[in-house]
Amino acid sequence: MRRYQVIGKRRAVWLLMLWGLTAVVLSMGGRNMGRAVLASARKEGCPIYSVAREEKVAAVTVNCAWDKNNIPQLLEILEREDVKATFFLVGQWVEQYPQLAKEIAAAGHEIGNHSYSHPDFRTKDAGEIETELRRTDELIRQACGAVPKLVRVPSGDYTAETVSTVRQLGYEVIHWDVDSRDWMDPSSEEITERVMSQLQPGSILLFHAGKSNTEEALPRILSRMKAEGYRFVPVGELIYPGEYTLDIAGRQHPQR
Repeated sequence: MRRYQVIGKRRAVWLLMLWGLTAVVLSMGGRNMGRAVLASARKEGCPIYSVAREEKVAAVTVNCAWDKNNIPQLLEILEREDVKATFFLVGQWVEQYPQLAKEIAAAGHEIGNHSYSHPDFRTKDAGEIETELRRTDELIRQACGAVPKLVRVPSGDYTAETVSTVRQLGYEVIHWDVDSRDWMDPSSEEITERVMSQLQPGSILLFHAGKSNTEEALPRILSRMKAEGYRFVPVGELIYPGEYTLDIAGRQHPQR
């Protein structure tokens, strides 16, 4: 079974290349031009990791790829806390659990596309990526009537070409800046402290279905975030519509 991973060496190489590009442009044409090239390059080849917000607002996201055991409990927690989240669904998961997909949408949560079979998109061409996404769209539409506009690439693994392909298909590509790492089965206390230590206004939080410690940690996290003045919206409401730029951390800024 594949596990979700934080981008490591690939992201570091990508960032070094971008800084190098910016340095060259700065030497040739001035600071403002350098910023423009950097922002453009990031937008073309990088997902949205978080959103530049002054107010304390964040998005809770849940990936549903294999497990389904605690979906009713997660929905109960979110309802009790009056939080609307974004669930990224794998097509094969929807095939197995269409009723759960329907219940997620019926509870008012946003539905995103997480591919059909959870492959490594870095190894797929544009046609294969489109097939994965369109097939999942149709399964989601049949199960709950939703039409996904957001995509989370499998395992968070991508290339610049991957991101460009997905955007050309009409989706926005969503990553995360707060990784609970609940798939590693840490204690609920570890999950809570890890999330709280990474939090910032405009954060996108990552959790996974089927993890019992997430079920324990989530109420604590939501309670502590509320105590700090945070409110919660789905990703589609957190991100800026229209033209935008991405900074070196993949943080979305509105185009001014």
